[in-house]
Amino acid sequence: MEKSNGTAYPTSTSSSAENAVLRGVEQAGNTLHSTIDKVADPARSTVNRAATAAHNTVDKLANGANSVAGKFSDQAHRLTDAPLQAVDYSKAYIKDHPLQAVGAALLAGLVIGRLTASRY
Repeated sequence: MEKSNGTAYPTSTSSSAENAVLRGVEQAGNTLHSTIDKVADPARSTVNRAATAAHNTVDKLANGANSVAGKFSDQAHRLTDAPLQAVDYSKAYIKDHPLQAVGAALLAGLVIGRLTASRY
């Protein structure tokens, strides 16, 4: 055998036994590569399916979280706007019915005063 760059190559003087061994090694290598590919292909498709399912699940969770965050934000705005709306409504009622508003305030003061007064 001749050596070139550290690799053994058969020469014309190589025996047929050496050629047979080399062909056997090459055939075994090809068979192993084929077997590896046969085993890896189903695993690859399974991994791809699992990855796709995981991505879809994450997308659904993100969409759900965005929806909940939007609803929470709407509710928070409603809660912060409610006192302002109550004050605005009260102001409008007092302007439209000043005597009733004064009477209600006097009555509320009287009731609160009676409830909180100590009776010794």
